[in-house]
Amino acid sequence: MNEFMNEPRLVSVVLGTYNGEAYLEEQLNSVLAQTYSPLEIIAIDDGSTDRTVRLLREYAARDSRIKVIVNEQNLGFIRNFEKGCSLSTGHWIALCDQDDYWMPDKIEKMVGAIGGYPMVYCDSILCDQHLRPLGSKISDLVHYQSFDDPRQLCVFSRMYGHATLITHDLFDKARPFREEVPHDGWLAYHATLYGGVRYLPEVLVKYRQHAGNVFGVVGGKKKKADTSARAEKKRKELARVRVRMQAYCDACPDTLVPQKRLLKALVRSYRNFSPLNDLRRVALFLGNYERLLVVKNYSTGRKWLFCLKMLVKIK
Repeated sequence: MNEFMNEPRLVSVVLGTYNGEAYLEEQLNSVLAQTYSPLEIIAIDDGSTDRTVRLLREYAARDSRIKVIVNEQNLGFIRNFEKGCSLSTGHWIALCDQDDYWMPDKIEKMVGAIGGYPMVYCDSILCDQHLRPLGSKISDLVHYQSFDDPRQLCVFSRMYGHATLITHDLFDKARPFREEVPHDGWLAYHATLYGGVRYLPEVLVKYRQHAGNVFGVVGGKKKKADTSARAEKKRKELARVRVRMQAYCDACPDTLVPQKRLLKALVRSYRNFSPLNDLRRVALFLGNYERLLVVKNYSTGRKWLFCLKMLVKIK
């Protein structure tokens, strides 16, 4: 037997940073303390103006597993993560934010759980800016399970990048990322096309909530903008949702016949708010609510009510 067959495979931790000096050291220390080996850490900075790059280079000087890349111009968080993943060499990729905290056995447990799936994700506990638990897990707010159908993730996706482990092959299949779709949702959707997403029901991340989050947890309150700003935001959101649904439809192979059929119908119903399209959209949601709203932690009655609201909105 080949003596190398059972050697653990390399995991690439892709750490995206941007002006993250406040919490970066705690996150880096938690990554370096992982019980799993071998690791490489691709730290890709998107043009920070604070001490972030200096901190990364200080850590890299002490630990050869860390590689630091600084973008010449700001790419935005989606393109920054895409570039970081493209530079990784591991069999698996673990996406890493700059402000959370990983339990020491996070990667070890996720590698043990992923099996033949292209993606596995775990639960996270919500914490304040000092990493003090707030009393809730993400799984308390949304419905977590394993997924194997793109219809389950085409409307809502609540798998956050910090809690995922993916194969490099999945990244290759999902690139290029789309600016209109968060990279973690894009990857999760593609995972349902190529083998599914496995859920590991363990809390392996302290998910820090603070004023500087690019994305806070679902259900967080947002400040209200003035009337004109709200109108412009709504216009952009509608455009983004339509692009997202079209992108999901385009990515779905024709061999997945019922899935492709529903996605095409959703794309048509999302085009405008004509009375006919409004009725079509409500009918599609009512007929498929168990899949389309599976991540919603709602009662059946509340899901039906959501479907009826699709008469005047799109998601």
